[in-house]
Amino acid sequence: MKELKQISHVKVTTYILYGSDEALMLYHNSLDTLLESNCMDFDVVTFETQLGKEPEFIIDIFEIEGYCIIDQTIRNRLHDNLCKKVKNQIIEPRQQ
Repeated sequence: MKELKQISHVKVTTYILYGSDEALMLYHNSLDTLLESNCMDFDVVTFETQLGKEPEFIIDIFEIEGYCIIDQTIRNRLHDNLCKKVKNQIIEPRQQ
């Protein structure tokens, strides 16, 4: 969180990927590695600083073991990928 406070200023948007060690390792190998994996232990946040407001992380679904700052294009790709993975988890069991 210290890094977020250092780079975030009022009216500056920061994009954050956070999640498990597995998810972050896959991402650091390459974005495509994470996108093509079955890993869903991550989330992305769009954080706009507003007078000291803290970013909101989902912490009750998986353990947060780290985070990294990403750009908007990567944030959009990861968000879309996560939505598709969740959709497949819901729809595939219904079709069986």
